[in-house]
Amino acid sequence: MNPRRALSFTSQLLSRFSSVFLRFALGVGLLAGLLLPAAMAAPKNRLPAAGHAAVADSEPSPKTTPAPGSDLSLRKEGEQKAQALAAFAQGLAAEEDGDEERAFKAYRRSLAADPNNTDLAVKVALELARRGEVPEGIALLKDAAKVAPKEMLPPLCLSQIYAKFLKKPAQALKYAQLALELDPDNIGPYLALVELYTEAGQPKKATAILEQALKSESEDGDFWAQLGEIYTRMDLKNADDGDVNIPPEKLSRLNGLFQKALACDPENLDIQAKAADFYFETRQFEAAVPLYRKVIDAQEDPDTEATIALRDKLARCLVGANHPEEALGVLLKMAEAAPLRAETHALLGEVYLLQARLDKALLCYQQVLRLDSKQAPVYLRVADLQMRLRQGANAVATLTAARKKFPGTALITYSLAVTLAQTHQYPKALAAFEETQREAPASKPAILNASFYLAYGMAAEQSGDIERAATMLKKSISLDPKDSAQACNYLGYMWVDRGLHLPEAGEYIQRALALEPDNGAYLDSLGWYYFKISDYPQALTTLLKAAAKIQPEDTVVYEHLGDAYAAAGDAAKALETWEKALALDPENKTLSGKIDAAQKKLPATAKP
Repeated sequence: MNPRRALSFTSQLLSRFSSVFLRFALGVGLLAGLLLPAAMAAPKNRLPAAGHAAVADSEPSPKTTPAPGSDLSLRKEGEQKAQALAAFAQGLAAEEDGDEERAFKAYRRSLAADPNNTDLAVKVALELARRGEVPEGIALLKDAAKVAPKEMLPPLCLSQIYAKFLKKPAQALKYAQLALELDPDNIGPYLALVELYTEAGQPKKATAILEQALKSESEDGDFWAQLGEIYTRMDLKNADDGDVNIPPEKLSRLNGLFQKALACDPENLDIQAKAADFYFETRQFEAAVPLYRKVIDAQEDPDTEATIALRDKLARCLVGANHPEEALGVLLKMAEAAPLRAETHALLGEVYLLQARLDKALLCYQQVLRLDSKQAPVYLRVADLQMRLRQGANAVATLTAARKKFPGTALITYSLAVTLAQTHQYPKALAAFEETQREAPASKPAILNASFYLAYGMAAEQSGDIERAATMLKKSISLDPKDSAQACNYLGYMWVDRGLHLPEAGEYIQRALALEPDNGAYLDSLGWYYFKISDYPQALTTLLKAAAKIQPEDTVVYEHLGDAYAAAGDAAKALETWEKALALDPENKTLSGKIDAAQKKLPATAKP
């Protein structure tokens, strides 16, 4: 069970009926000595056959002549019990076959034969309420409460009907409180009261009920597990968005509840699963792993959907606990057992990513798309991996296909724009950026942020559209001035390198350095600005700082430094620095040309 899933108290009540048949049969078993002669006297063709035929809609066995001296009233009671059991069995069979109407009619016949069956009365009453026959359901429950005044279920069910169907919280609270008084060691009334007080906007009373539950002396493991689930939901709901870092004191209390549940019933698989889910949700992965292993090992069929879901959680816990190889083993077996389960291949991709096995990860995510092509985020993941593996054309093809499949999705169009720019297809990239601006207001307006306009501006600059680049970069800066260092530097350097708007360019570079004073790239921009305004001493000082800051060493910085030495009249230093730059980028023809020219001008004795 998922501890984040809201509990339905009505569903919880109905879940009790899985054991009703056994309890019912045991009750009838007390009369076995009376029923046996009647069964033996029945014709063979009236005896129940194996399987569902045993509970088919057949007539009750004909009455037999009472043996001399038998108690006729007891025999009649036994026959009524037999009829009740037969009808109940017919209801179970119909329910298994998915025939709710036939099941309901059979249950009503069973209840008519044995009105003292309070569990069944609750089941029928809930179904009556669901069908809109609320007064009849309430009457049935009140009768059941009279028959069994110490039984908790009828008043608890009345509480739910008054709350859910009649919207009468006062009556609902009254019956829930009565249920709690009747059975203070049963979790059901606590759950009902907490829900009622929460819906009524009375959180303090809801908390008081939970604190009362904490004082229970119940030895029922499920009591403590469900109480733990309630507190888990509350604590996770009160955490920041997406944050599961529950405060230590609250986490300690939650751990205590699930540990108590496990101690009360250490072999209960359902409790083990709930505890494992709790540890999973609160990222206590190491604690979850052995519990999931126990639950999985106990499954009769290792390949059912439920078991595969458990294996999925186990794998995620192993990943979270930094055991990727173990997670990989679990997932590979899952993929073999259920090769068409897309989620397994997606998780396999995550594990391969953790191991930096990008080629394997890409194959997994491509398989996800083959199995389920409706997952837009997977297209983005595939394209990202293709770019990281230097498969630019494939990345463009992937995103183009995604755009056709999900038209108007701004995030996909934006990703395509960036990918086109990275593959130097600038005209197409700029068109895609423009299209993103048109799509975003309808599909994802938040995407038009400072990062978007920075990327757009950079693509425009690389395409040679300096005016558009400046517009987009200024937009980026205005949207997030406190985190605009990169945009300020890019705009300033773009102008400086072209000899444009030099005073304003210098101001933008200074703004970038005010935000990140030790950034070597920004120091290089400032040094280049000083060079462009012919302040060579300041250029040399600043560029030397830049060279010392940037790691690994950068070709452009040393080229700029060489240019500054040359302009300052130190030809030998200029040649030495350019040669250092060329060593970092041997294919740089511009540097080779500068070095050749300098060597021709430099006297032989002055060459480094």
